[in-house]
Amino acid sequence: MPSIPINQMNRGQALRWTDGEIYAIISMDHVKPGKGPAYQQTKMRNVQTGKIIENRYRSEDRVELIDVDRQGCSFSYQSGDNYVFLNDKTYEEVEVPATVLGEGKYYLLDGVSATVMLAEGRVLGLELPASVVMTVTECDPGVKNATATNVFKNGVVETGMAVQIPPFINVGDKVKINTEDGRYLERVND
Repeated sequence: MPSIPINQMNRGQALRWTDGEIYAIISMDHVKPGKGPAYQQTKMRNVQTGKIIENRYRSEDRVELIDVDRQGCSFSYQSGDNYVFLNDKTYEEVEVPATVLGEGKYYLLDGVSATVMLAEGRVLGLELPASVVMTVTECDPGVKNATATNVFKNGVVETGMAVQIPPFINVGDKVKINTEDGRYLERVND
């Protein structure tokens, strides 16, 4: 596998770390402190164990890049601790462990399209769509003529995820949720 500078790596790619294990990059931040050289602060997940570590790389450090295969899939069903996706082209089932999904499991509804990332026969991660539409199943009663944009109340959507929603949202309303941070985006009218 090719060895490349760390500053050419991005979120969603994989590398072989010093212990020989494959790690998927969750996030990378370029840090330029006031004193000292710049560095890359990375958060990585071990593909085998699911353990998340943080590591600091100097800008000139090189890492071994792992080829990542991205497959377009649709969520099908949950089987124990695994989530089963159906490959859009081959119709083969791909099982994604719950440890790989993390909080992403709260955005999975039947038929939701996602990209499954694989390397060396192992599932590295899942790229979800930017937002999903879900139905509110629990919340406090709505307030008539509540139009303030900075006031929120607690709500729960159909997958069991807690979300902060505006006061005019009621049980049964459909809302668009950002999959990156779980933030309410807008109400969706049928």
